[in-house]
Amino acid sequence: MPIADAPYRPVLLSPSDIAYLIGRPKGTVTRWAAEGRLTSHDGKYDYLELRDVISGAVRVPPKRPTLAAAS
Repeated sequence: MPIADAPYRPVLLSPSDIAYLIGRPKGTVTRWAAEGRLTSHDGKYDYLELRDVISGAVRVPPKRPTLAAAS
């Protein structure tokens, strides 16, 4: 199976672990989640959503689109 066809599998880590790996305070990671910049998975966050921050391409992850409420 080609890599492009592989299902996305998040790398879930605690806010403390992510903060350590990206060199930012834990409060920054939790604030980004509260602002909708990181997807929460029962208190853990997807490390892969921070690839652009890690590479230096951006300083802050972009806000994620919100789902519209069902009418």
